[in-house]
Amino acid sequence: MRHGEPPHPLVAGLRAGAVIVAASACLGLVVRPSEPPAPTIALVSWPQPESDGSSAVRAEEEPEVNLVLLDGRIVSGLLVSRDESKVVVRIAGIPTPFDADLVDRVMVLAPVVERYERIRETIDDRDAERLLVLVEWLLDRRQFEIALREVEHVLTVQPSNPRALELKRLVESQLMLVDRARGGQERAGGDGADAPRAGRPVFPHLTPYQINLIKVYETDLADPPRMQVSQEVVTKVMDEYAGHELIPTTREGRAAMLRMPPARILDLMFRLRARQYYGEVQVQGEPKSMRLFRDNVHGAWLINSCATANCHGGPYAGRLWLSANRRNAEDTIYTNFLILERFRLADGTPLIDYDAPARSPLLQMGLPREDSLHPHPLVATGRSSRWRPVFRTADEARYRDSIAWINSMYRPRPEYPIDYTPPKPPDTLPPPMIDNPER
Repeated sequence: MRHGEPPHPLVAGLRAGAVIVAASACLGLVVRPSEPPAPTIALVSWPQPESDGSSAVRAEEEPEVNLVLLDGRIVSGLLVSRDESKVVVRIAGIPTPFDADLVDRVMVLAPVVERYERIRETIDDRDAERLLVLVEWLLDRRQFEIALREVEHVLTVQPSNPRALELKRLVESQLMLVDRARGGQERAGGDGADAPRAGRPVFPHLTPYQINLIKVYETDLADPPRMQVSQEVVTKVMDEYAGHELIPTTREGRAAMLRMPPARILDLMFRLRARQYYGEVQVQGEPKSMRLFRDNVHGAWLINSCATANCHGGPYAGRLWLSANRRNAEDTIYTNFLILERFRLADGTPLIDYDAPARSPLLQMGLPREDSLHPHPLVATGRSSRWRPVFRTADEARYRDSIAWINSMYRPRPEYPIDYTPPKPPDTLPPPMIDNPER
């Protein structure tokens, strides 16, 4: 923050909240003012009549609330339940009851992602200090994927920022714990598949062999990832292509070929078009293009904006269904990539335009509809009636980073010899209402 510049409302609010928390520690309450900029808030009078006199909220749907007490204090937490006698708010993970007689009203805050978007719009992309305050705010609300995206953005602005580096480690550790927990719940699905849930079919993932094959095809020999090729495979190549001008004929030449670096062996396979041996090359690192897809697209916006339950990650997916489980797992990332790579719109247009990346429907549909060459259909699902663009403008850093990923992919585009049929989304919910039935 520059000297003399007034603090951002978010920073000021959090600082003020810290003072109030300290002052109220003896009461065992987490008390702070509602965070600015003020989100859309539903003011709920207390108590509200219920058919059975009570209302328990499922844990995964506990809304964030500010509980306004009659003495003027504000208690922040997650609403667990409410009835005519008490309100139960989860504070720091602990359900805490409050007598209804002491409660003036319950202020139900807008969804976290919606508030995040509104706050984010007020912060400059280069303002590392305020962005890191936002990262901590996201961490408190367990929005780890968005927090990781923001802290990684800060590190592109200030690569050595110690606070950003520390927060990145913290976010990644939390994501690892979440993935482990999800993995334990999903093992019933077996390797290479999302675990089946009630009323939901198994989402097949690519196998390790198929993933490795994509890595081979996308390897840039000028900047190759770590890889291995066994001498047995090299010997088979020499024997099968004996007589080709690229294969040595002398004992010394064959011995020298066995000592070649793996990248040179792969280059030789490419020149020989020995496709039957591509899968025998074990790519242990990540090709640059796939690393950019993982970081600039999948982790930066696809999994959080497009592969959600109310969009292309659930029953409202339409023709394009993406995997949302184990979101940071390699098989999820590569499966979603292949689905995007092969998907075609109703008129046959591919989602990814490798000749003009900026015009790719995949990116254009993330822009505001009035600014898009391929406007995203209007969607009204059972839980949300407002579609929100992923990108504010085509000049946004994430949009440019996505273009950089497309430009990094191998040319001319290969046809992967991978037999994979994307699943169809479950038909357990009514279709969304859209202004254009085709995507």
